[in-house]
Amino acid sequence: MTVDRIPSTDTRREAAPSDLVWDGLFTGMIGALIVALWFLVLDLANGRPFYTPALLGTVLLHGGAAASNGPIVAPLEVAAYTAFHFISFIVVGYVLSWLMTLFERFPIVFFVLLVVFLCLQLGFFAINIALGAQLLGHLSAWSVVVANVLAAAGMAFYQWKRHPGALAKVERLWADDAQ
Repeated sequence: MTVDRIPSTDTRREAAPSDLVWDGLFTGMIGALIVALWFLVLDLANGRPFYTPALLGTVLLHGGAAASNGPIVAPLEVAAYTAFHFISFIVVGYVLSWLMTLFERFPIVFFVLLVVFLCLQLGFFAINIALGAQLLGHLSAWSVVVANVLAAAGMAFYQWKRHPGALAKVERLWADDAQ
């Protein structure tokens, strides 16, 4: 048997749709768990376990006025917000996984990733401002910023591990841009 050509070392199989779904699920779950654990630690440190998901669940189910006096930590509100929180992060994780798959083929997508990250952060702050009157004094802005940064770092770290050649492409993209 003869070999007419040597296979390239850079041959990669195309990601199956199920790989993308699982990758998005894991990415989103990582971000959601980081945020949930961050606020659990803060709530425990303040002697109010599950206060933050109860507060946000109250806003989600009953509106901002119901949360203005401070929420009662109840299982329905905590579960409702937790489900909303995890589903939201899974959707974001799926989009991030899809963009990273595109990024492997088209390095310019890196800039799209940056814009998506900035838009998510700005969108979250717009929601905070809209709900700010009801949540003022109940949820500190610095804790939300730290939670977002931790979640973004965890999700990005997972994606960089899943796509090890991506960092080299970013460096090449910056080098090409500088010339």
